[in-house]
Amino acid sequence: MNFIEVLDAVSAGGSDNQASQKLGITRAMYSHYRTGRKTPSDEILDKMAKISKITPAKVYLAAYAEKIHNPTVAEEFRQLASNQITRINYTFS
Repeated sequence: MNFIEVLDAVSAGGSDNQASQKLGITRAMYSHYRTGRKTPSDEILDKMAKISKITPAKVYLAAYAEKIHNPTVAEEFRQLASNQITRINYTFS
């Protein structure tokens, strides 16, 4: 899954303008996400997950794959985002 697919799920057949309104951001900022000029904040990524009904882990992986300059690692992030992730449990010591 790539981040454009996340954005498409957020817009869900509507316009990018409607999607930006759902997220509480400007249409220009949404466009920056589409072109890769900007990466959404965690707060916006969480809203995207809720609106699109895509797990937060997949949304974050897809978004951060776009920021990674190493193409191999970026592709691995996209592959992880495509897999069925239901819940990741973290343990901190």
